[in-house]
Amino acid sequence: MKLKLEELSAGFHGKKIIKDISFSVDSGELLVLAGPNGGGKTTLLKTIAGIVKPLSGRVLLDGRDCAALKLRERARRISMLFQNSAPRWAFTVRETVEQGRFSRRPFLDTGNRGEDPAVKEAIRIAALEGYEERLVTELSGGEYQRILIARSIAQGAEILLMDEPVNNLDPKYQIMALELVQELCRRGKSAVMSLHDLRLARRYAGRICLIDRGSIAALGDAEEVLQGETLRRIFEVDTDWAF
Repeated sequence: MKLKLEELSAGFHGKKIIKDISFSVDSGELLVLAGPNGGGKTTLLKTIAGIVKPLSGRVLLDGRDCAALKLRERARRISMLFQNSAPRWAFTVRETVEQGRFSRRPFLDTGNRGEDPAVKEAIRIAALEGYEERLVTELSGGEYQRILIARSIAQGAEILLMDEPVNNLDPKYQIMALELVQELCRRGKSAVMSLHDLRLARRYAGRICLIDRGSIAALGDAEEVLQGETLRRIFEVDTDWAF
């Protein structure tokens, strides 16, 4: 499975936020998007997910234009974890993870969802066994983030898109969440995530794509991309703090 972006531009009201972005992501790869606030990382993720329509260019999955995919098919292949997600409703952990299965069930399915093996496996992989009947509104932010990742696992998507998945988490839960994503990539998933913390990006990314003012400023492995001069040019600060 390969995700490929070809000269992708997108924005709002005709104004480009991202401009002529091209890269590909192979099965098993974790690509981190980094760069200054407002640079276009979130818009890029939403465009890949189909939430924002491209102004030009294409998003391809195995050579097929994602614009041609029906919504349910897209949901089976691409999942999106939004930034700063917080529980709004008092669902149980099991019910929340089960929501990832909507695209794979018949409309208005009323079957015994608690027996879905994909849900059980997602809960196991995310180390949430024993939490199934707890309410998500009673859990910590780090625990809830693992539940959302479990929901993405249950969705069965090949591509995991994540916008700042460890934002506002303490170091323990940051490491747990990123090691979980890394493990999913080892199992053949592909992940594209935005991260502010360059130390975490350096530790976990297969490749890093620096986005600056809507365009790719650098793309490659950590040692290629996270160089002092490049970072000083993009972030306009002394970069000793980064490492």
